[in-house]
Amino acid sequence: MLIEQEVSGDIEELTTLFKHSPQKTELAIQRTIRKLSTWVERQVLRELASQLKITQKLFKEFGRVKTTLSRPKSDSQYLIVWIGTFPVGAHKFGKARQTPRGVQVGRHSFWQSAFLMQPVNSPREFVFNRKKEWAHRYQQSQRSGRWMWMGLPIEKKSVKIFSEAEAALNTMQPKIFERFSTLLHQELNYAFNVEPRKSGN
Repeated sequence: MLIEQEVSGDIEELTTLFKHSPQKTELAIQRTIRKLSTWVERQVLRELASQLKITQKLFKEFGRVKTTLSRPKSDSQYLIVWIGTFPVGAHKFGKARQTPRGVQVGRHSFWQSAFLMQPVNSPREFVFNRKKEWAHRYQQSQRSGRWMWMGLPIEKKSVKIFSEAEAALNTMQPKIFERFSTLLHQELNYAFNVEPRKSGN
């Protein structure tokens, strides 16, 4: 792929400065990458929260988005965007409420025919549903020790986020380079025009 772009006068001037001030340039690039890392993490959180119809604050509590900087042996710096794509437990999407038809979690999530149950050694209730092949079985309760008829097997309900994560990254990809260019221009201007005046005062 061939990409052509006109080189403006200010870019030519900066290029000349880069050759004579590699240290300033390197520091400007490092600041750019650090700021880009923070920006990307915030934007991915916003995009995923929007797709899942929950608040950014709540999604951030899941700990599923993280950006890190890596400097491999080639001495080039990389921005790594990590998104944990394993399903998220339904109980994490808000306050769970049992209804006659199922379980309502938060404002947007509803699970038909689901029920709330607090497993042994768990500090809270989870959302469960009976599997298709369920049947009544005589089983001893691990919590109370009593024998009772229970509909088994059951499964904990969760929300798959892989497709949302993939869509968020695809949406962000062109924006990341654009943001990088903007931040780099700002940091180079600061390094070559603002910082020298500050140090001279």
